[in-house]
Amino acid sequence: MKKTLLITLLAFVMNACLTTGTAKAQQFNYDTVSFEKPSTEIIIDTTSGSLWQIGRPQKTFFNSAHTGNRAILTDTITDYPPNDTSSFIYVMRKLYIQTCNTCLGFWQKYDMDSTGDKGIIDASYDGGKSWVLLKDTSMVPPEDTYIYWQPDYHASDGSSTDHKLITSGKSDGWIQSSLCWNWYLACKKDTIIDNPDSLMIRFTFTSDAIAKNKEGWMIDDIVTSGEFPEDCPGGIKENSINNNIFISPNPASSAIQVSSEQPTVISIDIYNMLGEKVYSTPITDNRSPITINITAFPTGMYFAEIKSEKGVTVKKVIKE
Repeated sequence: MKKTLLITLLAFVMNACLTTGTAKAQQFNYDTVSFEKPSTEIIIDTTSGSLWQIGRPQKTFFNSAHTGNRAILTDTITDYPPNDTSSFIYVMRKLYIQTCNTCLGFWQKYDMDSTGDKGIIDASYDGGKSWVLLKDTSMVPPEDTYIYWQPDYHASDGSSTDHKLITSGKSDGWIQSSLCWNWYLACKKDTIIDNPDSLMIRFTFTSDAIAKNKEGWMIDDIVTSGEFPEDCPGGIKENSINNNIFISPNPASSAIQVSSEQPTVISIDIYNMLGEKVYSTPITDNRSPITINITAFPTGMYFAEIKSEKGVTVKKVIKE
């Protein structure tokens, strides 16, 4: 059974940007594709003879899904052939058109020849009319957008490495990858992309003319999330509960301190970008500040869910 990635995924949209200029608490936004059941968010062009299939992996290295029984991969049974180009598209149908931050995460496993075979990921902001390689950059369509990849997490040994822009070679088992878009636009009902229900992410595998007897590329557990950060340009400041709880330093490299004037903090949970809980502690006294060691956290963005007498506050934490 699929594990519950993001059951509590980042309740990090506590404030919305409304055209009326008033603050309103909202449910957090997230979406998952586990491949255990059909999804309209996954598009495979079957007319082109694409290698991508959704099913139970039955190869030597690709011998199981990340969780559950099914994943999407370049053929569930046989190795990939030479001279192939195959793509599938993930469409963010639950798009966060009023957010200032949108994140995508997925698990991947790959077995490719490192000299001529590769996998690339690009995006379309105009419903598939044009495509842009997803690399760390600024000022890409739509304008004033910054993209950054989080470090890859290696399930085999718990290590983190810089994300490989071009996927090639053989992975050391399952790797968790994630990236985020910062939309530097005012929060309003105007869309942040040309077609607001079609932010499209394309995974493309290509092989050269030489057969290599390799297994290809496998993807599982795709997750997207949207954030309404407190510093959203043109947005609304945090509510009074949020304003009474502080985290410092932020960014931090070794430890953070959570302080509260009022109300009393009851517990603190910290989640990574994919909604997985990486830290949890109850608070049994009224001390302030509360020190949390984050030395072992991989570099990247996290969200601290702070429960108090008056409710739940979510704060963004950056680990340097």
